[in-house]
Amino acid sequence: MRATGPGQPAQLLLDITNVFTEMGIPYAVVGAFAASFHGIPRSTNDADAKVWLKESGKTEKDLVSRLAGMGYRVTLNLGDIDDPISGVIVIEDEHENRLDLLLGVRGMDNDAAKRSVVASLMGASLCIIAAEDLIAMKIFAGGVQDLEDVRGILQVSGKHLSLTLLRGLARRYGVEVAQKLDDILLETPPSQ
Repeated sequence: MRATGPGQPAQLLLDITNVFTEMGIPYAVVGAFAASFHGIPRSTNDADAKVWLKESGKTEKDLVSRLAGMGYRVTLNLGDIDDPISGVIVIEDEHENRLDLLLGVRGMDNDAAKRSVVASLMGASLCIIAAEDLIAMKIFAGGVQDLEDVRGILQVSGKHLSLTLLRGLARRYGVEVAQKLDDILLETPPSQ
């Protein structure tokens, strides 16, 4: 285990992504780490990733059992039918570093895993969600920090975005998300 104390969510993330690789589970880093990769770097006290268990043939129980067997505190929280997140596996290490694994996000395109980009963190490779998928997801989440992350991604990585793909992904989350995207694009045009 890489973490040697509190405040090291990146180290926990790296350890857990090794488990995904060993188990053949597709994943993508989302949240602040992905926003920092594609946009303006910011600090965070935890890490977030989206996993695609169906594609691996593994279940929530398989993953929870494996992680608990490694000594992590693991909690499975399933959403109800109206929840936009179908479930989250919360993982904490002995230093209280935390990783939230999103099991499903209503509206997210299943091809998001295939569009992920590989990046290096502390000498290890990570799959990070594509900027277009992250922007649509963050507008759907709709929090103040989420929308600031979107603006930062547009400023830093805007010239690399496929606006056609982005608009299609936003529509998957609903008319309100698509409209909010258009509003943000008018106020913060992608960098050229």
